Amino acid sequence: MKVIDVGQEALQAQGEVMQRVAMRIGRRVAYFIIAAIFGLFALVSFHAVLWAFAFSVLHFSAFAAACSVLGLDLLFVIIFALLGTRNIADPVEFEARLRRDRKMIEFKQTLALSTIAGLLVGPIGRFTGRQVFEILRNIFTRK
Repeated sequence: MKVIDVGQEALQAQGEVMQRVAMRIGRRVAYFIIAAIFGLFALVSFHAVLWAFAFSVLHFSAFAAACSVLGLDLLFVIIFALLGTRNIADPVEFEARLRRDRKMIEFKQTLALSTIAGLLVGPIGRFTGRQVFEILRNIFTRK
């Protein structure tokens, strides 16, 4: 029974790891979508306002105003793209991975012990035990 319990706990820990990984990937996809939407809106709606501001208030030339608007757009795209590339595991996922690894080690040890116990208690073990007992009895009864 212990083998089944340990196996179930290992599978449960693996399920939690996969759930956390899926949540992290979903969060990253959301950041990428936000970066793309913001990039499009920035290109469409803020260009005229920023260009006019740089041209009239800051007294940039037409080319310098256009370059400053493009630079600001690229800055926001880079910020959100970097947020989307973050791949940091949260503490719950880290703990689930540790628990899964420990339970897998325990599962392997329990499986090995049950296999050895099965061999000793099973037909092969009983036959071998009888043969060893016969050999020992013959050795000790001759003296």
